Parts: sequence; C-alpha cells; structure tokens
Amino acid sequence: MKKDKNSRRFFIKALGVGIGTACLGMWRSMVNVQQKNTGEKTISISLNDNREVIFHEDCIIINNAQPLVFSSYCTHLGCRIQNFENGQLICPCHGSVFDLNGNPQKGPSIKPLRELEFTLNPETKTIIVNV
Repeated sequence: MKKDKNSRRFFIKALGVGIGTACLGMWRSMVNVQQKNTGEKTISISLNDNREVIFHEDCIIINNAQPLVFSSYCTHLGCRIQNFENGQLICPCHGSVFDLNGNPQKGPSIKPLRELEFTLNPETKTIIVNV
C-alpha cells in the first residue's frame, strides 16, 4: 500500500512541476515580446493625404491636420494592430478597440496606445518616427 501513496505523491509533484514550468515559459515569452516592442530605432514614412490611418510595421499614423503617431502594438499582450474599421483601431488577437486618439474603447486592454515622438517635414511630406 505504501507504493500507491508514493506513486500518487510523485505524480502530483511531477504534475505541479510541469504546470509551473509551462507557466514560467509562457511568462518568459510574454516578457520577450514586450521587450522586443520597446526597442529604439528611427524610421521615415511618407504621408499619403488620402488615407486617414497609415499602418507601418511598428507604428500607426493618424493622418489628421495635426498627425498623431502610436505604437502599433496593443497594450494588452503586444499583438500588432493592423485593422481600421468604423473609425476605430481593432486588435486582431483579443478584440481590444481603440479610438483615433489611442484611448481604449473596448477591452481587454485598459491602457491607451503608446504615443510615439515624431517630426514632420512638410516639404517632403514625411514623418520621422522614433520607435
């Protein structure tokens, strides 16, 4: 009978270690995505006056009279936002919705999109963004 108790205990301990390891691995992956999304580089993007929203790999440009530039990564888990419907930016992963000022309108995201610094060159109609 002692063998049964020991084997059940071993199984439960091994299961706990396995679940803990899996959770740690998922956490590490999420941290790596977040760190990748906060790297520094400069890009130059040509403005197209016909489009209200311009998606670039790392940023979203709201092409108004006074342009706004946001990170294209959702503040929930870092998925890249590339959808613009009905005047809103939509995250494809979990359905967070942001207005054109970067504010969340529908969760799960509760933080606004990160606004990026940029300089506008009116002569060449380009925006230089620090991402």
